[in-house]
Amino acid sequence: MSLTSSHASSPVDLTITEPTVDQIQELDAKGARHSQYYFEDGNIVFQVEDTLYNVHRYFFARDSAHFRAIFQGTVQGTDAIKQCVLSGLNCADFDEILAILYPIDFRRPTKKTTARWISVLHLAAEWDFTNIKLLAIDNLTENATPIDKIVLGRRYGITDWLPGAYEAVCTRTDPLNLEEGLKLGVEDTVRISAARQMYGTCQARYETKYLAGDLGDIFDLENSAEGNS
Repeated sequence: MSLTSSHASSPVDLTITEPTVDQIQELDAKGARHSQYYFEDGNIVFQVEDTLYNVHRYFFARDSAHFRAIFQGTVQGTDAIKQCVLSGLNCADFDEILAILYPIDFRRPTKKTTARWISVLHLAAEWDFTNIKLLAIDNLTENATPIDKIVLGRRYGITDWLPGAYEAVCTRTDPLNLEEGLKLGVEDTVRISAARQMYGTCQARYETKYLAGDLGDIFDLENSAEGNS
């Protein structure tokens, strides 16, 4: 049985399948249990790459609409899922989600780099962990670069990020580099370049204070907000 996420727009290709008993036994024999997230009282085993996680179904059903739907659809009678293979995922990313579900120190939440919070945002959006997605957004609001805010804001409908991020990129001294252009894609790269040329960053016939009023038209932010409402 294959259980695939309904998030077609997500950049992460994740599939949940049930492994055979032989697959689980083979990995178990190799000592592939995760050192931190294999609990003896866990009631669902996830296989990520060649590592086994034995965790608690409750947290996934409570916090993830995606997993809740899967569990509710198969929990009738004795057909409850007890093992899942998470394809298209690496252990480091899964560990970041589990670190939030299983905090070690409640007074000092685990600190993460921006890259790790972006990973959390991807999986939280993919699996409908609503509160974890909001947590990632809160942290990225403070620490993500304007380029990342444009890319992630467009992808996940975080429209509050877009005006300030576009203005920061359009008014900064340095032009877009190749890596940033690849992240943004052709359309945003062309629009940003056009805005920078029109309004300038040092000397121009227009003052940069007028740029903020034109951002909505230049980058079609109104339609972006409507499309994600």
